[in-house]
Amino acid sequence: MKIFTFVICGILLLPLFTSAAGGPFTITSLTNGFVITENEDIPIGIATNKGFWEDQILKLGGKITVHASAGGKTVSQPIEWLAPVVPRNPVARITAYGGGVVLDANPLRGRTALPLAILVEVRNQNGKVIASSEVKGTILPAHQFTISLSANTPPSTYYERGDTWKNFSAIVFATGPYDSIGVQQITLTRDGGTDTDLLNIQIFDGSTRIGTASSFLNGKTVINLDFLLVMPEGVNKTLTIKADIDSNANTYRIQDGISLGIADSSDVEAVNIETGDVFAPDNFAPVFGNPMGIE
Repeated sequence: MKIFTFVICGILLLPLFTSAAGGPFTITSLTNGFVITENEDIPIGIATNKGFWEDQILKLGGKITVHASAGGKTVSQPIEWLAPVVPRNPVARITAYGGGVVLDANPLRGRTALPLAILVEVRNQNGKVIASSEVKGTILPAHQFTISLSANTPPSTYYERGDTWKNFSAIVFATGPYDSIGVQQITLTRDGGTDTDLLNIQIFDGSTRIGTASSFLNGKTVINLDFLLVMPEGVNKTLTIKADIDSNANTYRIQDGISLGIADSSDVEAVNIETGDVFAPDNFAPVFGNPMGIE
């Protein structure tokens, strides 16, 4: 992996490996820019020669500012001077100074990949831009809301007619690092069997029952949760699907059995807690538990 560097009018700009929230950032060299990965921080470092730059910037109140922009939004921060960055020369003179900043790119993210521009501007004491340079790249979206099958989903087995509160699947709901999600309705789909085989379909968050539906209709049942299931950013919850087996249910071998799950991203009704925007799961694939036989 190459680290992207660039030069403006005698100023060398390079990644500053400063630890910040989320750790050092990696810039991957591409033909015409770089890609910002899921880490939210952009470190920018700078080393400047003495002489003109010292007179124009250090002594007389000039500024060097780094700007990162994407999707019509911009974050900016002055580069702070830290210390000399090269050894003194033989006559003990400092020949260069160094500084840096770590920008938080979180506010620039969207739900899709966005073009990203990083602009460095050098201004003298009068506010005039005396040097600038810009490189372009891409900032990738955060994974904001995903649904997957839990490793703890129950294995296939046989349930007896008349059994109650039997486990059919365990599904993980996970939020990314940038959004709090509220889930308010889940539509479950039955694969295998008939609508009358199961009743009293329930969703549990741990040991707490958070929603119930009486039966299936055409293989679907809509469960309005008893309360908004709030998931803060960067957490996951495992929701368990249970159901009763009707005493008159048909019998099925496991290979022909019944599985329950979520068939489509539109079957989960969720909102962004801060904005109220509708939030559908990202990169969705149908999620079903293992088939259960009935005897």
